[in-house]
Amino acid sequence: MSAESRPLPELEPALGDPSKANVDADGAAAIATTESAASDLSSGLTWQALFDASPDGMLIANHEGIFVAVNEAACGLLELPPQAVVGRRIADFLVFESDFDRLWQEFLAAGQMRGEQRLRLNSGAIKTVEFAATAHVYPNHHLFILRDITQRKQSDIDRDVLSRQLEQWMISSSEKLQRTEAALRLQQQRIDSILNSLECVVWSVHPETLETIYVNATAKTIYGYDPEAFVADANLWFNCLHPEDEPLLRDDIEALMQDAKIDREYRIFRADGTERWVRGQARLVRNAEGKPLRIDGTTTDISDRKRAELALKDHQATQQVILDAIPDLMMRVNRDGYILNLISGGEITLYGPIAANERQSVYQDFPRDLADQRMYYVRLALETGTPQRYEHALELNHKLHYEESRVMPLNADEVLVIVRDITDRKQAEATQAELNQKLQLVNAELNRLATVDGLTEIANRRSFDQALDLEWQRARRQQRFLSLILCDIDYFKPYNDNYGHLAGDDCLRQVAQVLSSVAQRPGDLAARYGGEEFVLLLPDTTLAGAIEVVEKVQAAIAQCQMPHAYSQVSVFLTLSFGVVCHRPSIKEHSPRELIHQADLALYEAKAQGRNGYVVSDGLGE
Repeated sequence: MSAESRPLPELEPALGDPSKANVDADGAAAIATTESAASDLSSGLTWQALFDASPDGMLIANHEGIFVAVNEAACGLLELPPQAVVGRRIADFLVFESDFDRLWQEFLAAGQMRGEQRLRLNSGAIKTVEFAATAHVYPNHHLFILRDITQRKQSDIDRDVLSRQLEQWMISSSEKLQRTEAALRLQQQRIDSILNSLECVVWSVHPETLETIYVNATAKTIYGYDPEAFVADANLWFNCLHPEDEPLLRDDIEALMQDAKIDREYRIFRADGTERWVRGQARLVRNAEGKPLRIDGTTTDISDRKRAELALKDHQATQQVILDAIPDLMMRVNRDGYILNLISGGEITLYGPIAANERQSVYQDFPRDLADQRMYYVRLALETGTPQRYEHALELNHKLHYEESRVMPLNADEVLVIVRDITDRKQAEATQAELNQKLQLVNAELNRLATVDGLTEIANRRSFDQALDLEWQRARRQQRFLSLILCDIDYFKPYNDNYGHLAGDDCLRQVAQVLSSVAQRPGDLAARYGGEEFVLLLPDTTLAGAIEVVEKVQAAIAQCQMPHAYSQVSVFLTLSFGVVCHRPSIKEHSPRELIHQADLALYEAKAQGRNGYVVSDGLGE
């Protein structure tokens, strides 16, 4: 009878006995399925059908550990047809260094075994499986259930690699954060100096509690209170309001939460009890997810303007004098684009006087595209009944100017256009943007200088110390080897003294380039340790691997053929190496001894005549 058609032993009696088929659920879900199915044998489901249909690999071995039956899932896992599995011993597939016969007897005596095991396939490939084994499911027959977890294991390895990268990134980010915080403090000082020089109050409050986040020093001038008083008392802003204007401001705050913008004039009482008019402008700031962060605004003292406006009601004769003092251009424009009159010429001299019996179009002496833009906002203000605001650039006398225009509807056919020259503000914004860009470049350069040796352009001592601590902790946690190679240029002082310091610097740079070209694995680090000493940090590297790296460096240095007529070991430049490889125990908390042993090995290499390497045996595994 062939292996494919060989029937399974009659196992139903054993399956009905839980004491003989008690396999742990973590590694043998199929066993539980088998037990459940066994209880339904009366419905016609046979052990053979269950065995064949199992998604997990199932195999039956006799008392000598030889497979006598195998299902399709197990054949797929082992990548062999049934006839190539049946008749082979379990030990034929194991990647196992211990005494298999002894373990087999222990398994037979225990009755059960589960865990993880590596299998070697005929192709040479290695698979990791989770197994559950039950002895004597039938006299002298033993059941093995296998599940392939190779991909899961690989995922664990990938996750460990990502974890190491994340740890290194966090260390680097912490350093960047410290430098950034210092730069931000300096930038904040500059910003505070600028804001405190403004004539308006610049403030920021929490959107829900209205607690003060920031207020500049101008608050003392306008309100009579120190900025600290507003920070300490969130209600002080409202306590300063005129009782008739407080409801308006509270309504404005509610409107802010709907992303409206506040632009309101109202009255306040100073600390000395005097009444003043102010203009408040504010907007709600949200984060990228749309959550309210703060309310930013400015408050400008407009008492003088308000007194002038109130005085105009009784003193029409003074109206033009006051309007002429306003720097903004103010003109009344109708729906058809005709300027009815210039209320104030301000500091903008684009338009001349308009006679009462003349009608001048906004297109006269004004670029057509800008005139079209102005008329668009004029009609929009008339159609919506709401003020409009926009900005534009204008070239006058070969010089670029920026203007802000506000269009206020007066009635169904006329608007008031207020034009303000904002060239200075735009130039200040451009200057600030340029300063911010320069600051970013400076921060990037400072970060590079903090971790890179200025002469050799490889990692410096500080960067090496940080990497060593990180890799030592990782090697200790994961119980992996960590190798360290300390090397020194032979007879460098005579080289420097005779060829000159410039040549010595070039020599150091060439050696650094060689070391950097050899240490190319992720995690490998070549660094300048000090003077003519360099260090190679090799995580997850055995002693054989470290020696191979040393030999590669020696070959690369020899190929460079850097002349050294003042060396006592060669006519070309050579290096001496101290090598140490260690797997730190859980109780070892510092890598200092690793460096010490590498240094002793380097000293011994020099004592033995240089141009070679010595392996330290002081630490052991």
